[in-house]
Amino acid sequence: MLHYKFDQSTKNSNDLIVLLHGFISDQSTFDEHIKTFTDEINVLAIDLPGHGFDQSSETSPWNFEFICQLLDDTLALFKAYRIFLHGYSMGGRIALYYALYGTCHLNGLILESSSPGIADEDDRIERIQIDQARAKVLEIAGLEIFVNDWEKLPLFQSQYNLNTETKRKIRQMRLQQNPVRLAKALREYGTGQMPNLWPKISDIAVPTCIIVGSFDEKFIKIGYHMCDLIPETSLNEVNGSGHTVHVEEMTEFDKIVLGFIFKEEQND
Repeated sequence: MLHYKFDQSTKNSNDLIVLLHGFISDQSTFDEHIKTFTDEINVLAIDLPGHGFDQSSETSPWNFEFICQLLDDTLALFKAYRIFLHGYSMGGRIALYYALYGTCHLNGLILESSSPGIADEDDRIERIQIDQARAKVLEIAGLEIFVNDWEKLPLFQSQYNLNTETKRKIRQMRLQQNPVRLAKALREYGTGQMPNLWPKISDIAVPTCIIVGSFDEKFIKIGYHMCDLIPETSLNEVNGSGHTVHVEEMTEFDKIVLGFIFKEEQND
């Protein structure tokens, strides 16, 4: 079972949003959203293997099948709720996989800045090599040097515009992670290790909401492509945001998520 934090709604709501974070992060990345969400719905924020307070055995293979089973076990405790599964970046890849192979019924899927994997085999092999090299940096150079390099990636350039306190909190969260467990996560369920789900996503049978930032050109393209393939889906491009929409444009993120959930509630 995965480590989680459950926050109950102040209303008599049967809706539950399940939040899956990105790499070198944990469930605390969603702390600023809890109050807004619990004014309306219930919240389950999860630590994925190798992150936060996760206790997954390091002798187990942290592949997508393994994580899907852990998510099955966790969500089984909340099956009385109407479950909306959200995933950001790495968490979005887990959420996509779960929507196809998980056993717990979902009422909706929310994908923030994520993808169904790498279609081209040569590109996938190249990404595996990149993930392996980054894992070595974590193990040899240490966490602070890795975080310094991670923060310089073009993907996170728009985070430079965040206020000083928000940037401090993000960096502190990253530096609280365990480098050995992060390295295992990169090697075993990094982007390169994800099965290519592009041929499968047309089988997703739940309403899907895709969220991308207007500065994030790569994931805008991926998002629109997914929107063309997933039967019941909508795309929300958030102005003024890069890859981490839930951090960079929090109010708009909350509005999109709650609007999607309320819409699906009315449709049921």
